[in-house]
Amino acid sequence: MDKAFTVNGVAVLGGDRRQVMVAEAFLKSAAWVKTLGLTDLPPLPRLSPAPDLKEALTGAEIVILPISGADERGLVRCSDPAVQIKVDDAFFALIESKALLVTGKLPSPLKQLATERGIRVCEYAEHDAIAIPNAVPTAEGAIQLMMEETPFTVDGSSCLVLGFGRVARALVPRLLALGANVTVAARNPEQLADAGEAGGKPLPLSQLAGEIGQAEVVFNTIPALVLPDALLQKMAPGTLIIDLASAPGGVDFEAAKRYRVKAILALGLPGKVAPITAGRILATKLPGLIKQELSRQL
Repeated sequence: MDKAFTVNGVAVLGGDRRQVMVAEAFLKSAAWVKTLGLTDLPPLPRLSPAPDLKEALTGAEIVILPISGADERGLVRCSDPAVQIKVDDAFFALIESKALLVTGKLPSPLKQLATERGIRVCEYAEHDAIAIPNAVPTAEGAIQLMMEETPFTVDGSSCLVLGFGRVARALVPRLLALGANVTVAARNPEQLADAGEAGGKPLPLSQLAGEIGQAEVVFNTIPALVLPDALLQKMAPGTLIIDLASAPGGVDFEAAKRYRVKAILALGLPGKVAPITAGRILATKLPGLIKQELSRQL
C-alpha cells in the first residue's frame, strides 16, 4: 500500500476469514484497526476486537463490511455467533460524518439512508479488480458442489450455463477441461460468440425452453428470474440447478421443489471453498480501490 495513504482508524465489521485478512492488510496504513463480529483474530499490535458497535465505529475513517454486505433487513453476516450487526439509522448515526463505508454491496434503501446521513458508500463486489479474480474460486466451488450433489461424473455430463459474464467465463473452460458437454445460453450475441470460441455450444436465451430438458446440471449466473415455473416444469426430476447469481437468485425455488428439481442458491462460494485465496484478493485489491475512492473526494 502506498505510504501516502494513511488513515487514523479502520473498523472491519462482520464477515469471515477473508475479513480477518483485510483487517491485517489495513494495519499497513492505519493507526489502529478495530473489528466486530470476527473470530480467530491474530495477536497483532494495533489490531483489536471492539466490545460493541459504538466502540468499533468511534473515530474510524473507513468502515469495511464483508463482500456480502448487508441483506434486505440490514443484517451483516458475522463469524462470531454472539454478535449481531445491523445496518440501519442507528448504525449510520454512530459513523463519523466524513467516514467512508466500504462494502461489497448494499440494498438501495440503505444506500439512500447513508446518503441522507451524509455517509459516502463505496461498493466493490462488481468492480473488475475484485470480481474477475473472485470468479475463479466461484467456478471451482460450483464444480465441487456439482460433484457432491450428483451421482455421475463431470466427464460426459450435460451442463447448461446461463449467462456468460465473469463467473461463466471462468466456469465454462473448467467444465470443458473435465469432459463435460457445455451449452451456454445468453441474450448478448457477442457473449454467445465468445462462448462458442471458448468451446461451449451457444444458445440464444430465447430458445432456452426447447433445450433445458436435456440438461443434467444447470449453472445460473444471471441475476434475474430466468428459471420460472414455465421452464422448471420442462426439466427432468432430479436435475440439479446451482444458482450462482446474487440473492435472491434467478430460480423460482418453490416451483423447483414441486417439480422435484434440486435448486441450490450457492452464495459466497469463494469464502467457503477457498478463503485464503479469496481473502488475499480482498486484502491486496481493496486498499487500492479505497485509495482511489478517497482521492476522488478531495
